[in-house]
Amino acid sequence: MSLEPAFWRATLDTNPDFCNLKCVMCEDHSPYGDDRTTRSAQGRLRPIMDKGLLEKVVREVAGLGFCEIIPSTMGEPLLYPHFELFLELCNELGLKLNLTTNGTFPGPQKHQSVEHWARRIVPVGSDVKISWNGATSETHRDIMLGADLEEHIEKAERFIAVRDELANSNYCSVTMQLTFMRQNLHEIPDMVRLAASMGFDRVKGHQLWAHFPELEAQSLRNDIVYATQWNRVVDECQAFVAEQETLGGHAPRLDNFFKLDLANLDDIAPDGECPFLNKEIWVDPTGRFNVCCAPDQQRKSLGDFGNLVDTSVEEVINGDHYVHLVRNYRSLDLCKSCNMRRPS
Repeated sequence: MSLEPAFWRATLDTNPDFCNLKCVMCEDHSPYGDDRTTRSAQGRLRPIMDKGLLEKVVREVAGLGFCEIIPSTMGEPLLYPHFELFLELCNELGLKLNLTTNGTFPGPQKHQSVEHWARRIVPVGSDVKISWNGATSETHRDIMLGADLEEHIEKAERFIAVRDELANSNYCSVTMQLTFMRQNLHEIPDMVRLAASMGFDRVKGHQLWAHFPELEAQSLRNDIVYATQWNRVVDECQAFVAEQETLGGHAPRLDNFFKLDLANLDDIAPDGECPFLNKEIWVDPTGRFNVCCAPDQQRKSLGDFGNLVDTSVEEVINGDHYVHLVRNYRSLDLCKSCNMRRPS
């Protein structure tokens, strides 16, 4: 089985080493990883993407028919000093912006409040995903170190209020984005209820990538007890949404709320296709072309596809190396274990 080319979205990881939170599951900023000083001393800190490279890639993908751009999903994109260029290019080229933010809505300048960002993003936005990991202050704080649940709620409500105000000119959906893990498993139904009460359009999540040994005990996929509990949570969340729809209440869409196969926990979606190949591309801050959002060191094992500083997106996606991967990814260990595939 092969995937037909249907490219539509590009993610530019512009500033992966800059964030104001330290979420435990984050590949780059988790307290379980090396701190910034250590990584700097070892020469492992990545640069901020040059604005010239940003513009080159965005213009190229727009010319190829891509319709959506995602600012950095590693690090906090609103801390990227050239974030306004994303907005300008979207306006000029007719692209939609799909943003993932940690929900603190930081800005380099004092005037860049929640409302400032909302009024700039919503007119060109397709979706804004706000990271969220608890229904209680303690759980939310212990997973997203540096975050405060009450502040998260207040800022999300302010953003949604502007979204609703501007909805007639462009409707930008807002998503509560979760990481499914043992630490917050029991609070996931309450997060779905909270999302409904606040006006979120969607609750999306993914199973934990255990980047560090300390996180392996948080996975729902390596213990039949927790996998079974997850399947019950899926039933509870789906039942709540169905009830809301029946009663005429607000019912957020659930994304990636599917049950695990208890007889095959190693494969999250047997026979499920890759959701990224021939559909989406990633670009790291130096211009390296990446094929998916797998952890950086793991996706490097898929090969070197070139650097967009000195080659074009079109050359890479039509190149023999990329085409070979599309045809053969199902045989690769990384792809077999990928958390992002969905059941067919």
